[in-house]
Amino acid sequence: MSPDDDPSLRNPAGCPYCGRPVYWIPNRWFGRGCFQCETCGDFPDFSGAGAPRSPSGEWLVGAPPARSKTDDRVRVLLVDDSTEHRDLYAMMLEDFASVTTASRGEDALVIAGAEPPDAIILDVMMPGLDGWRVCECLRANPITARIPVIMLTSLDTADMTARAREAGAAAVLMKPCPVERLVLTLNASIRPEAARR
Repeated sequence: MSPDDDPSLRNPAGCPYCGRPVYWIPNRWFGRGCFQCETCGDFPDFSGAGAPRSPSGEWLVGAPPARSKTDDRVRVLLVDDSTEHRDLYAMMLEDFASVTTASRGEDALVIAGAEPPDAIILDVMMPGLDGWRVCECLRANPITARIPVIMLTSLDTADMTARAREAGAAAVLMKPCPVERLVLTLNASIRPEAARR
């Protein structure tokens, strides 16, 4: 049954841009469903609300069940002032890692100090403390000094690798970064650190 045939599959709020009806499409984005406007395109469902449900709570369109989370995944702190980037990279990493996010460098320092993750993915350009300064602060704190930091940036300058090394980062990757490359870099950064513990 298509959304055109069944009005219950339409999102009553409509498209946030044009106001037209949006429809639930299961398994569209990395195994997750999304809402789709015929004019404006796809809108990933970051709310976790998922597909429309019947009054009894059953899925109306065969959406996949929630993925089970295991505790043996790598713990990653993802720091980026862009909500879109945080949500996108967290979603892309969810099968590999248990991801905690922060939107500011100051918050990242508090989170990392309270419950040190296995690795930190850190945006360079942020208001307040930028990624370089956050990385330096992490290195100066004995609790967080050994956590591998991966800088993720849209800056493309010749001295980026040297600057990352100077700040104490394990690696620097350019945005947009494919999830495969990010996972490989996380694995390469975490393994040597785990061997030292």
